[in-house]
Amino acid sequence: MLALVLAAVALVAPVKNPPTITPAEAAKHIGEEVIVQGTVTQIVLSVNLTTHINFGGIYPNHIFTATIFKAKQTLFTGVKDLDGKVVQVQGVVRQYRGKPEIVLTEPTQIRPAE
Repeated sequence: MLALVLAAVALVAPVKNPPTITPAEAAKHIGEEVIVQGTVTQIVLSVNLTTHINFGGIYPNHIFTATIFKAKQTLFTGVKDLDGKVVQVQGVVRQYRGKPEIVLTEPTQIRPAE
């Protein structure tokens, strides 16, 4: 019984030290919390006011995206300054339109690489 309780806690507890991976590796980590470290190759504000921070190429040939939805834009000041910089993005990788992405909801999820 104790093992079952511990297993349940492990499933809901946040990952304290998620692995650091490259943007190219993100597709292998769908559903997992990771830190993706790479160079920002493009920052785009779409017509629906969603910010896409692309890594590994220019849309539609990029290999990974960090996404900030319109409702959270004001939390992420200075995002455009990240273009061309090496950054870390932390969160759960999901797949959207065949590409891996992490949705950013808190400014602490994106930072300059160490």
